Amino acid sequence: MAYASSAVQAGTLDPTFAEGGVLTLPTRELGGYRTLAMLPLAENKLLITVLLPEKPGAFGLSKVNEDGSIDREFGGAGTGVVEFSKENTYVDEIVDICGLSDGGWLVMGGYASFGDSGIYVVRFLEDGRLNTLFGEDGVRWLPFRLEPKSGGMEDGPLTFSWRDREPSAQAPRSSGNNGSSAVEQPDGKIILRNVVNSGSDDLSHWVVLRLNPDGSTDETFNETGSVVIEFPGVPRVATSVKGVALQSDGKVLVFGDFFQNTLASSIYVARLDATGRFDTSFNGGVGVVTVPNLHYANANAMALRESDDAIVVAGDCWPNPDQGFDRHGLMFVLSRDGFFDFAFNSGQPLFSKLVDKGHDWYRCAWQADGSIVVAGTTGRGGVETGVLALTARLRSDGSLDPTFNGSGFVRFNEEGYEATVEDMGLMPDGRIVVGGFTRRPGAVYWGRTFGSWFIRYLA
Repeated sequence: MAYASSAVQAGTLDPTFAEGGVLTLPTRELGGYRTLAMLPLAENKLLITVLLPEKPGAFGLSKVNEDGSIDREFGGAGTGVVEFSKENTYVDEIVDICGLSDGGWLVMGGYASFGDSGIYVVRFLEDGRLNTLFGEDGVRWLPFRLEPKSGGMEDGPLTFSWRDREPSAQAPRSSGNNGSSAVEQPDGKIILRNVVNSGSDDLSHWVVLRLNPDGSTDETFNETGSVVIEFPGVPRVATSVKGVALQSDGKVLVFGDFFQNTLASSIYVARLDATGRFDTSFNGGVGVVTVPNLHYANANAMALRESDDAIVVAGDCWPNPDQGFDRHGLMFVLSRDGFFDFAFNSGQPLFSKLVDKGHDWYRCAWQADGSIVVAGTTGRGGVETGVLALTARLRSDGSLDPTFNGSGFVRFNEEGYEATVEDMGLMPDGRIVVGGFTRRPGAVYWGRTFGSWFIRYLA
């Protein structure tokens, strides 16, 4: 149920979507029990990814109509599901969806097969068919090992693996420029983030890389195809890259977090120029913005404001261990060139604890009027009962917007069961869609059954 004071105001469930604003999986048409990423489409449709329990090692894509029904015509088979699988390979880890300028999209995730593992990047056309001009029949396989460089050179560019699996990462991933795992440039090239094994020291490093439109590695990017994200005085093996975004001038924003020591951590935002080199003009010549001396901090999402490339970063932390173990949502806003925005919370990071036991912020998005929508999950971040999905809207100064559900935030727990947020996005008309995962009492999977839900809020 959702806690709302009115059936018509912003922040309340949209009664025109599914059953009173809530779509739950599985449905009669769609048997997938879990979704990890979604992408708002034109005509206020929604693309969703689902794992297929009847076909282990495969995933499916479906379209949801504006009214919450499954688009049975999608894919042309009459089922409404486009399936993807590879023989003798598990491709059921879905990490991200990235919309493309041709109307299609990329789906990213992890794969594993006998003696090999890494990530896959699958390129689909708008009608759900594979774009066979991309990679190997529509797929770029990026194994966790070195590959020969084109031209017969002995050592090649780094290859990639989803070594540090995240609860759902990062994007949303659901729109093309919101701190996702991948983003398309205007020329069709694709910026990705991932983990590599350098081969020389056998250590894993977080990198940003660029692919050509056909899926081949763009070796003009940093002259190697990739750039390791590291900063002076910070061990590079401790640095994570949570997402990338593309500014209007072609520069690439990178954000993530790293540990300074066993307790203190920092969140960072850095910028690369169009050639893949670190942009030292960011933050007045420093080249990186950090929020240091946090306690177990996570940078989970980033979004750019279309009008001026202003940056919002959302995450969570435990501000002070002496104050208990409740998580606080964390947000801050930067100008396009890396200066803290004094119009937002007087230029300081904003720590939020809107409910008992705390919460995180897992996704964020700018609305057209400059408001910021965030979504996350309540609780302390561990395995616990009673967790809820939490969605809030803040004004441009960082204060809660009381016109949103009468309080600035709204909670949701599907039919009283536990509900955790996996993704969020804004529909073309501004309505807010949040997707998540449900654990219900039952006798399957460690005493529980699983499902997914989507809710749409009025904006």
